[in-house]
Amino acid sequence: MDYNIETFDYHINWRTKGHHPGQHKSDQRGMGIEFAGHSNLIDYPDPRRIDIRQSMRDPLEQIYVRIFNQRSTTPVMVVTDLSSSMNYGLKKSKLNLASEIATVISNSATSKNDALGFIGFNEQTETQWWAPLSYRPHKTRLLINKLQIHNSKGSGHEGFKRVFRILPRDHTLIFLISDFHMPSKDIEYSLSRLTKHTIVPIILWNKSEYEDLPRFGIISVIDPESGQEKTIFLRKKMLKKIKDQFKKRKEELEKIFLKYNSPAFFVNDEFKALEMTKYFNEHYHA
Repeated sequence: MDYNIETFDYHINWRTKGHHPGQHKSDQRGMGIEFAGHSNLIDYPDPRRIDIRQSMRDPLEQIYVRIFNQRSTTPVMVVTDLSSSMNYGLKKSKLNLASEIATVISNSATSKNDALGFIGFNEQTETQWWAPLSYRPHKTRLLINKLQIHNSKGSGHEGFKRVFRILPRDHTLIFLISDFHMPSKDIEYSLSRLTKHTIVPIILWNKSEYEDLPRFGIISVIDPESGQEKTIFLRKKMLKKIKDQFKKRKEELEKIFLKYNSPAFFVNDEFKALEMTKYFNEHYHA
């Protein structure tokens, strides 16, 4: 699959404040086709939009013009987890998968002329993993490519709780990529500070963590809540326990994200752009 050209379709269900012409509903006056009301010619001097009928109805004989809203751009941020558990993966690490997904997001935002930026976090939100919003997001693409070779071993996730400090001020569409192998209280703390934005949580779980496990033997597993790696002796009873833990964790994450109006999007080993389009059609009606 060529992630360099693949895209998905997304839309927003709020009016963006973007001034640049784009594809989303906005409150900006312009040459759009969405009728927004009338104004008198003095306040809005555009003779091309004179409404003769409305003007004839006015007993004060004012000249009225039709006002329209233009379609505008919206800011888009990719926020990616760089903690230790994201290094996990047999055929492909979660960071590799995160890079592929972020590439598709980048392609999709560029196709809509939206501004794009990037933030990576581990125990910090380091400036070397920041890229500001840009309509030519060269630095963002460099960081997305850097994910392919990044080694996240020994890194925590505390920086997630500080991401809100460096996000744009305006309402932003945020693609949050992580396995969320972190305490639920940290997730809730972070989401509670991101409520002015729209969050799309993309949850990366590798099937080898919980489903494609051997029936017997010594293996390394990731705890689905703490993110800690443990070596265990696997047997039938332990196999069932691991699967039950991940099932319970999935339900817990779904509940947390719905609480903050951010339905979870799970990715198991492979990202399908069409599924993301369906996600937006289902949850974010324009």
